[in-house]
Amino acid sequence: MATVETIADRSPLAARNRIVNDMSIQVATVNGSGSQTANTILLRSIFQMGIPVSGKNIFPSNIAGLPTWYTIRANQNGYIARKKEIDVLVAMNAETAREDVLNLLPGAAVVYDEPLRLRDLRQDLIFYPVPFDKIVAPVCPDARLRRLVRNMIYVGVLAHLLDVDLAEAEKALNKQLGSKPKALALNWNAIRAGVDYSQQNFQKFERFGVTRIQDGGKDFD
Repeated sequence: MATVETIADRSPLAARNRIVNDMSIQVATVNGSGSQTANTILLRSIFQMGIPVSGKNIFPSNIAGLPTWYTIRANQNGYIARKKEIDVLVAMNAETAREDVLNLLPGAAVVYDEPLRLRDLRQDLIFYPVPFDKIVAPVCPDARLRRLVRNMIYVGVLAHLLDVDLAEAEKALNKQLGSKPKALALNWNAIRAGVDYSQQNFQKFERFGVTRIQDGGKDFD
């Protein structure tokens, strides 16, 4: 079983106390890539665990193909305004990946598309390379749809790394795509593929995680 080599094994980062239900997650991608659905699933899953959470889309233009960033802010005490510091970065955009990584504070975690080769940029971050194209290929036989479905892979990866309840992820996906059975099954398989890959290759985040604090938040549209 392959394991990610993280600097947590050779630095004081691993000694820091685990931070639960208080984090900022940023997904860096491009407009038109279908990431909005994946981000909504992730946000709703956390919310349904009873954790106050907000989502904010930041983009310079609504033109497809240009960079966009989506930030999820979760805090059990209700402090969900966007903060400057990013704790967990999902780097999917080759155009901005280097700058996104260089702007992080020490100790942050980076889940990234493996071909971007970001690990060598910093020695004070924890990196999780994910071969999205390799994982999504057997899940989605239709090559035209893979660009959209591959985003669900990082939902699964983060669900494992952060301890997100998979039952809540499935519930959130049903809320989003329940009227489209084929799309529902395809995207759930992608989430499961991300979970499976993460379980087989990565240890869970040492610094960040979520845990249920009540039966779940009141549903939202």
